[in-house]
Amino acid sequence: MTGSPVSRLRRVLSGIGRLITAVFVLALAAGLALAASWRPPASQGAIEPTQIDVGAAPLTLVCPPAPVLPTGDGGDLDYDDQFDTTGETALADLGVVLGRDGAEPEPATGGSIGTDGNAIPVVGSLRLLNTEDPEPLQLQAEPSGQETAFAAGASLSRTDTGDLRGLTAAPCTAPTSSAWLVGGQTELGSSARLTLTNPGETAATVTVQAWGSVGPVDPVTLALEPGGVSSVLLEAVTLEPRLGVHVSSEGGRFTASIQETVLDGLVSQGSDVITAAADPSTELHVGPIPVLADAGTAMLRLLNPGEERAEVSIDVLTEGASTLSGTDALVIEPGTVVDIALDGIDEGTAALRITSDQPVTGGALIVRQGGPSELDPDQSLAERAWLPATDPADHGLLALPADGALVDEVALALTNPGAEDQTVTVHTVDADGQRSAPVEIRIPASSTSGLGDLDVNGAVAVEVTGTQVLATATLSATTDQGTMVGVLPMTPDAHSDQSVTVHVGTN
Repeated sequence: MTGSPVSRLRRVLSGIGRLITAVFVLALAAGLALAASWRPPASQGAIEPTQIDVGAAPLTLVCPPAPVLPTGDGGDLDYDDQFDTTGETALADLGVVLGRDGAEPEPATGGSIGTDGNAIPVVGSLRLLNTEDPEPLQLQAEPSGQETAFAAGASLSRTDTGDLRGLTAAPCTAPTSSAWLVGGQTELGSSARLTLTNPGETAATVTVQAWGSVGPVDPVTLALEPGGVSSVLLEAVTLEPRLGVHVSSEGGRFTASIQETVLDGLVSQGSDVITAAADPSTELHVGPIPVLADAGTAMLRLLNPGEERAEVSIDVLTEGASTLSGTDALVIEPGTVVDIALDGIDEGTAALRITSDQPVTGGALIVRQGGPSELDPDQSLAERAWLPATDPADHGLLALPADGALVDEVALALTNPGAEDQTVTVHTVDADGQRSAPVEIRIPASSTSGLGDLDVNGAVAVEVTGTQVLATATLSATTDQGTMVGVLPMTPDAHSDQSVTVHVGTN
């Protein structure tokens, strides 16, 4: 019998199922056999990252302009002609490019902002620029092989009488997109002129944010054309007994400085040029500075630009570290600027280490009292000099006025802010490009050493080599009405690793 149609259908479906199962089993077996025989391709190994040297760029430094009175000639203010507010000013703009290890340095130029400048001749291992231009000066030095040029500069002025009485000394600085300047005041009798330069070829939109004793001030924005120079009287922005300023830009880079001029009635209380300080940090260093035993002759100014209270401690670095008297529980309110007297420090040379739980920045002011003023014999003249906070460096350069120009004395000082003793090596360089024999100075940890025995007569530069050290040159000029001072910080070596790491993928 053939059976019913349903039975025949069941037999057909059963056969098809057995056939499919058999095919699947055969395919699975073949797959397992293939898997057993397959081997991965031999590894090609990881491709090591490649270091590509991108080369060093030319170094640009800009020296601040000479101090000027805020008069009608500058479009600022008008003075009554019956008052003699002017005094003869002597100027010196210095630029030093030093060949590394005694070699001849590569070409360099110097000139006004926005110009190509003039070639600076080479003498031995040195290129030396020495001019008397009152306008901002630009120094540009070509790299040596793969190393950035080793250079420094300074802008000096000396005025013995009048409203601008003082010896100003300011380092030349590299263009940046962010600069912090701490110093100056704008209350009655004082002026703070902010000068901005754009030495590049790209326009910059610059924002100026200031802080005072009670908080921030409304920011000011201005345009800075390529090769341009612009000045702003900060007393037209805010009246403050103490100032901190942050300048930032979009587009091109700039340099910034503040000329401070202070009067007490008709009597000069000094003038100086303030340059950029170290960026806000939880550890800050200022100095070394010369300290007198007299009260009121030295002061530390700190800016807390943040939104939180800053708890600050201050160590004095002389022969080891000691806490500054009266600063055990120092608090700086957010967005404010404070002044801390440095009374109680033994006379000599000292540096400061500031530790904070919030980023702060700042600078130090030293004051020297002079004789009675001719305009008001009951009122004494005074002189002032600011030194910005700086970052310690392993290698740096100080530019000095040659042959006693403008100054009568140069005093060098070094600070080792680290936790270990170290030996610092110093060379002087004269105007003929001759380097002196190395002088080695042993400096204990957290200590400061003056270099009174170092002969700097005829020197135009001092090269310093160590491990994270601070160095300054205090310049003094003696007049019939007292001593005038200026303090220059060391310019760190601008050279850094000029290579980038390239990772190459395999797919």
